[in-house]
Amino acid sequence: MIENLTHEQIEGIMDALPFQLVFIDERDRIQYWNEFKGRMVAANIDNLGKDVRTCHKQKSLPKLEKILSDFKSGKRDEAEFWVPLEHCDMRALNRFFAIRDKSGRYLGTMEYLLNFTYIEKIAKDKKDAEHAQS
Repeated sequence: MIENLTHEQIEGIMDALPFQLVFIDERDRIQYWNEFKGRMVAANIDNLGKDVRTCHKQKSLPKLEKILSDFKSGKRDEAEFWVPLEHCDMRALNRFFAIRDKSGRYLGTMEYLLNFTYIEKIAKDKKDAEHAQS
């Protein structure tokens, strides 16, 4: 079905996703990120093609190494952890998914950051509105 979409449509869809998305190829190189308007971590064009390890904090590297190793070996296909973002007083859910072809061959990793502080605020606002109505 994707062949029915233009490059511009695909790019628009990816940029409209409500989270920050990164694709890391099978050699652990950053090859893509969406232009999510609510970006929590700055995207630096100089990082395209570079090893993903250069873009993560030193303290998170052991987790990242384990995730990539497990994905490549087929031990697991997804992982997640919480990331406190002190610079913007937010908490993000950082999720990773192994990307595989139809035969199961590892193609890379999709990483996304979801602003969980925003989701919690929406839930609180909804709960407050429901209480106000009762």
